[in-house]
Amino acid sequence: MQKLTSFESMFNLIHTTKRHMYESILQLGLPISPMHVRVMKIIDRKPHTTANDIACFINRDKAQVTRLLNLLIKESFIEKFSNPDDKRSQYLGLTTQGKAVIVKLIALEDRMQQQLVNGVTDAELAQLTAVLDKMNLNAKQL
Repeated sequence: MQKLTSFESMFNLIHTTKRHMYESILQLGLPISPMHVRVMKIIDRKPHTTANDIACFINRDKAQVTRLLNLLIKESFIEKFSNPDDKRSQYLGLTTQGKAVIVKLIALEDRMQQQLVNGVTDAELAQLTAVLDKMNLNAKQL
């Protein structure tokens, strides 16, 4: 078989990682996808997050983000509360149940990351991070 290009290797890694994350989420019995996890992590890390903040951060349109948020609200993982500075927007926050889910998901991600970097030196990881950061900047120009 022909050697994979770096581009194909990157896509294989992304696909494999997302598939493993999805399967792990299913094993936890959670009715969410890796994108829901990403949204919950944003809400967890940034107090006073709005739906618009999330749409900008994950580069998705408002309708897609609304669908993601609606499921998370329905499952009682997040809640909305008033933005005292702007009556037209609402802040998002994790519920107690959502915080418990985040703890499980972060532990899962930590195990996955440990497995992924097994045998990779700190220098190699730093170089990879630098290259990926450059590629992410380049991708914004597409």
